[in-house]
Amino acid sequence: MLDLKKYRKYCKNILLVIIFGLLTISITKDLMRIYATSSTQVQENIFVPIMMYHQVKNSGLGKDVISPTEFESDLKFLSENNYNTITMTELIAYVYDGKELPENPIILTFDDGYLTTYKYVFPLLKKYNMKIVLSIIGKSTDDFSRVKDENINYSHLTWDQILEMVDSDLVEIQNHSYDLHSNCNGRYGCCQKTNECFEDYEEFLEEDIMKLQSKVQSVINKSPSTFTYPFGKYNNDTEAIVKKLGFKATLSVTYGINVVKRGDSDSLFELKRICRSHNQGISKLIKEGMKTIKNVSEQ
Repeated sequence: MLDLKKYRKYCKNILLVIIFGLLTISITKDLMRIYATSSTQVQENIFVPIMMYHQVKNSGLGKDVISPTEFESDLKFLSENNYNTITMTELIAYVYDGKELPENPIILTFDDGYLTTYKYVFPLLKKYNMKIVLSIIGKSTDDFSRVKDENINYSHLTWDQILEMVDSDLVEIQNHSYDLHSNCNGRYGCCQKTNECFEDYEEFLEEDIMKLQSKVQSVINKSPSTFTYPFGKYNNDTEAIVKKLGFKATLSVTYGINVVKRGDSDSLFELKRICRSHNQGISKLIKEGMKTIKNVSEQ
């Protein structure tokens, strides 16, 4: 004969088991959703230090000049601390195409295209298997390709040297203007002149920038994707013109470390950089740069 009391207790226990099971599934789903959201955010927003170098040589050390020993110490630090040097092409592919980046990405940029990059930097890149982004001045490269002058204090790279470095896959070429690295006749770098209308400014800027684009394309069979502002001088009109010309990113001289967001092309413009000066090691510079992100997030 059925014991009604035991049956009710049995049913109660079954019901509790079912309820517990449903709660467990619900909580698990919530945790998975939270974890997935957190993981996505980590993947989408990345910190990217961009170091700015100019000359590497054994004399005239200062704000824009460091020694080969100092540069090698930078590469050693990056290697020993699991940093991975990437190019602007790789960063752009991350934002536009969702391509993955290695852990701890960092970009080493060299401005102007001095001969010292070939003499002192390139051998160290091969030794440590690291990459740089080299923004060249077109006219300087043309001039020194025509005239045999290898004065270590002022000479610039030749197109043959650039091609050799590009073929190594350790050097990426970007646009630093054809002939706007000067301050004369009312124009500072590629900045807009006072009272210069947008149409005239656009025509002027397009002629110069695209001249270098065409030259680089003809030499290395690839057009630059990034424009590096001479002296860091630009305004909103400059940005609008550069974007219209098809550039995917711009490099400024504003101090700081960048937060780059997957799918957000605007995060690739006006990218901040940290100037590597004599007697200021890369370890300290990166650490101080990270504080700029913390300060912004606390505001």
